Amino acid sequence: MLIGDLARLSGLSKDGIRHYEEMGIVYSVPREAGSRIYREYDPTNLDRIEKARQAQQLGLTLKEIGPLLDVHESREVTEAETITFLEERLAVVQGRIAELRRMERFIEAKLSRHRTLVESSIASTG
Repeated sequence: MLIGDLARLSGLSKDGIRHYEEMGIVYSVPREAGSRIYREYDPTNLDRIEKARQAQQLGLTLKEIGPLLDVHESREVTEAETITFLEERLAVVQGRIAELRRMERFIEAKLSRHRTLVESSIASTG
């Protein structure tokens, strides 16, 4: 299939397909048609795109996803490997949540101080 077909079926733009190709998510094969060269995409790329989207939901970047898809397709991934991978992802997510909670407390404290300043300013002028 051509890039336009893959884009339409996957819901990505042609530029999105090209970016996914740069990141190793999808692959194409050059084909000659007269004096022009086209890139042909195997339908299995649709499955790779869907898996990439699922992996993004786990917080992975496209740069991380391409090699993982290659490993997954080259051999059977064991349950133990899956558990290890998910535990690592969970630790990353928990770290992000902890950082966001620290930021939340900081913002809440700043907001409280500014509200107190405004209230004391109103009380002293009123």
